[in-house]
Amino acid sequence: MKFFRLFILLPFFLFYCEPAERPSGLPSGAKLDKNMNAYILNEPGLARIYYDNGKLYFECPLDEAKLYHGQCKSYLRSEEGISSQGNYEHGSKIGDWVWYFANGKPYIKQRFGSQTKDEFAQINGDEGNEEGPYERYYPEGNLEIKGNYKNGQKSDFWQKFFKDGELEYSGYYSKGRKIRTWFYYFPNRQTESVEVFDENGKFLSRTIYSPTGKVLCEVREKESHCG
Repeated sequence: MKFFRLFILLPFFLFYCEPAERPSGLPSGAKLDKNMNAYILNEPGLARIYYDNGKLYFECPLDEAKLYHGQCKSYLRSEEGISSQGNYEHGSKIGDWVWYFANGKPYIKQRFGSQTKDEFAQINGDEGNEEGPYERYYPEGNLEIKGNYKNGQKSDFWQKFFKDGELEYSGYYSKGRKIRTWFYYFPNRQTESVEVFDENGKFLSRTIYSPTGKVLCEVREKESHCG
């Protein structure tokens, strides 16, 4: 059933055996799903999923077709707190979503649109309707990755940072493919490599450097020179 589709990027039910006995605190109507090793509670207009320890994992309103529809939340397994929250619209994420670390700080902030989902993006593990800014953070709270999605695929300018805030790499995407010139850096701020693509994402060249700035290797589409 569609409304049992799980969130991406969440630690879930990685267990190996059926609980010996029913956990305390579960609603009487919650039934064990052996495939998920989780308890499912079916109520009119509302879906709830419980961890195998009896703690609430996920809750979300349902529409008439039993698809997620409305504000939904998932919760941490052992600690108290939310692990993700956002809105669904008839089975698809929409608007601003946030995933959290156990310490309560944001892990990922991402926006979703109402357009038709991109099938290629779904094959690659995305939702297919990502639209707008994307940010990922370190547990300490500093920014790790910043970019943008368009029609479910990576687009425009992307950056990744080391924990100290210095740039690790940067470059442009178009329709989920790298284009133009990408720059990568060592932690000592020296250039690690430079990649070049055409506007359609075709690879043109890669130059690799040592931490001291010496050229180690030059790779072209049909040839390479290293050493």
